[in-house]
Amino acid sequence: MSEELNEINKKPFYKKFSIYQVIAILGVLIIVVFSYKMFFKKGEVIDDTSKDQETEIENKISIPADILKNYELGFTRIRERGFNEEIILPGKVDYDLERMANVGSRVPGRINQVFVKEGDMVGKGAPLCSISSVELGTSQATFLKSKAKLETLKVQYERAKELYEKKIISAREFEMTNVEYKTVKTELETSYNTLLVYGLSKGEISNLEKGKLTSNQMPIRSPLAGTVTSRKAIQGQAVVAEDNLFVVANLKQLWIILDVYEKDLYSVKLGAEATIFTLGDKPESVKARVAHVGEVIDPIKHTAEIRLEVDNKDFKLKPGQTVSAKVQGLISESKSRRIMVLPAEAVHKIEGKSFAFVANEDGTFIAKEVEVGETIDDDIEIREGLEPEMNIVTKGSFIIKSEFLK
Repeated sequence: MSEELNEINKKPFYKKFSIYQVIAILGVLIIVVFSYKMFFKKGEVIDDTSKDQETEIENKISIPADILKNYELGFTRIRERGFNEEIILPGKVDYDLERMANVGSRVPGRINQVFVKEGDMVGKGAPLCSISSVELGTSQATFLKSKAKLETLKVQYERAKELYEKKIISAREFEMTNVEYKTVKTELETSYNTLLVYGLSKGEISNLEKGKLTSNQMPIRSPLAGTVTSRKAIQGQAVVAEDNLFVVANLKQLWIILDVYEKDLYSVKLGAEATIFTLGDKPESVKARVAHVGEVIDPIKHTAEIRLEVDNKDFKLKPGQTVSAKVQGLISESKSRRIMVLPAEAVHKIEGKSFAFVANEDGTFIAKEVEVGETIDDDIEIREGLEPEMNIVTKGSFIIKSEFLK
């Protein structure tokens, strides 16, 4: 017997127990540890609840009735609304048609000199090329002839008027002189305006009157300040009035043209902000605004054009360029989700945290810290901190905030 006991004692400790005894011991240990954790976890919950109660007591606000009566308070409850992602639309950069011009000759002729090339910046009135025109020479001659004739008739008219007043000549004779004088005066005005239409300036016509300019060379001038974006004029080229020889545009202001489906048009408002995204290895974003919403729906595509205006003072955008755009208020229903919100006026920033003021039945208020998310129109997303049944102060909540900060 003693020998058997000695054999048992010589065995390692873990071999002195059967497998069933080991399992039983482990089970007891697990129950003890689990019970211990549950006990202390329960204690922590009790402690957290206690802390929440203490925080509410600290954030409780009482405002004297004589102060509160001077302010009108508004109340609301947290509510659900849709949150939608903005639609990304493809678009094209285009000229601002009010800041660009097709420039050509107003008379038939032949180009004898070109002064600019594509990419050149020109001022208003700058010469782009010069045209040699027989028709211009004829119009100049007509103008000078009418002017000389009018000067002669003016002397005759004044003499006839004097004689008529002295009753030396008849009324019929005076009237004939008067009619001839007015006819030539009208011819002179017509020929003067013709020269203006052909592109001569008033200064050049004045020089023509003084005999300083008698040439059939006519400069083609830029009607605005901008960049020469297209040149079709070639020295020696014959031209007519229908030919467009240059395009000059102010590229500091451009248009973005977008196609919007008719079902989404109601969401687009004049003046709404838009963000333009360029394509390429280094995409950039540019701010723009909605300047026009098309009145006509394309019957095939079921879209209407909207036009954005964009400042392009750094010349990042170019006419014809492909871009994409997000327009404020233009949302995608297919990707909508629901969120809880409050009016933005009900949420206040205090020391870097967001608070809303809850009205109690006893007339007091509690400052509740909230976790906020997206701002949508006049609403702000509330992710955590409020319950649906709580009455939240909106209008006049600033007075509650003032008392809370005292």
